[in-house]
Amino acid sequence: MASGIIDAPKPATVVEQFLRLDLFIPELRSHKKASVLEEMVGALARAGVTRNPEVVLQLLYEREALGSTAIGKGVAVPHGRSVLIGERAVLCARSSEGVDFDAPDGAPVRLLFLLVAPSMERDPIYLKLLAEVVRAVRLSKNRQLLLKARNFGAVREALLHGAAH
Repeated sequence: MASGIIDAPKPATVVEQFLRLDLFIPELRSHKKASVLEEMVGALARAGVTRNPEVVLQLLYEREALGSTAIGKGVAVPHGRSVLIGERAVLCARSSEGVDFDAPDGAPVRLLFLLVAPSMERDPIYLKLLAEVVRAVRLSKNRQLLLKARNFGAVREALLHGAAH
């Protein structure tokens, strides 16, 4: 006899749990690396992910000083962990003009995924998030879908499809 408990389907990807409409910037106003990071951290603060945007911004500047988080082909994945970040979050932003993000291939960045998380000694979910975002943008077809998506729902669908394959 059935127990009467219905198991909810597990998400196909880890990133699915962290995509939120209030962490989506369809078109960045900024066009310079530093101001783009400021704009994205401002969105994190408005969404309640951090109460210390200045510290998170400094963390991201320090990470970028070690080497650009642009991975080429028009994509950057700035990321960082801090005790001043209250939760894991993925912010997705787009720039139709592109941003000079010191990419290894020299291409302007049009897709940005900011990943943040609280500091923990080991956080396999954070690393899995990072891997899934990179997997989602590896194919040109998926990058184009992300750029052309009309709204958050379409961006989410394209990102999840790419992360799962």
